[in-house]
Amino acid sequence: MTIPGIFSAAAPLQWRRPAAILLPLVVATALAVTGAFGTYVSMTLPLRLLHFAGVAIAICAIAFALCEIVQRFWFGGALPFWAMLAIGAITAPVGGWIVLEALGLSAPRALAHVTYSELTIQVLLSNLAIASLGWTLLRQSRPQSTACEAQQQLHPTTDQALRAKLPVGIRNAAILALSAEDHYVRVRTDRGEALILMNLAAAIAALGEDGGVRVHRSHWVSHQLAEKASMRACRRGVRVNDDTVLPVSRSGRKLLNEVWTG
Repeated sequence: MTIPGIFSAAAPLQWRRPAAILLPLVVATALAVTGAFGTYVSMTLPLRLLHFAGVAIAICAIAFALCEIVQRFWFGGALPFWAMLAIGAITAPVGGWIVLEALGLSAPRALAHVTYSELTIQVLLSNLAIASLGWTLLRQSRPQSTACEAQQQLHPTTDQALRAKLPVGIRNAAILALSAEDHYVRVRTDRGEALILMNLAAAIAALGEDGGVRVHRSHWVSHQLAEKASMRACRRGVRVNDDTVLPVSRSGRKLLNEVWTG
């Protein structure tokens, strides 16, 4: 029997889970129709379909779980070829036992002609073949995305460069406002604030033109904050939190008005 779950282990997230469900059924159907492993002499076609489908789903569930664990804690990306083969080998003994038990339920007479060792070897060979084919096919679809990821790591975006200066606790928080303080910028987020060595213009450019509005020569607020501000409140400034109100210049008020009317 095979472990189609391995075929899907390195697939993109958007189709990996559907593939993990469909592939076992496709392979199981093919094995059932051909009467693989001598089942054509002990089972009818409907029984073979039920047998191989059940075995495929059981083994696939185990292999897929192992792939997820290994990928998450050891690689953080697509599994390398040797890892897929290793998972195929590791699941072979369990797969052999599953096939043996399934035969005991669906075709007890077949147990007189097979042994656990033979079934395990059959499962192992099937696993390695499916893992090799799956890895080869998936590798052809990954070069472009892998190259893009590598380029992003070598040349991080300006947003990442700004966030890299923030403390870990607020690095992924929503940035609400920026304020210039000498050669530093105070970054206010929904989880707290921090002072980083950067000029205000560079920080604003890092967040992009669509990120917010420069309400004052020394202050910038996000669109999220600008949209919440009212015309009346902006006469006194834009409130970031209970303790902070940023001043708004005449040009800044015009930019806020464009946000409200836009």
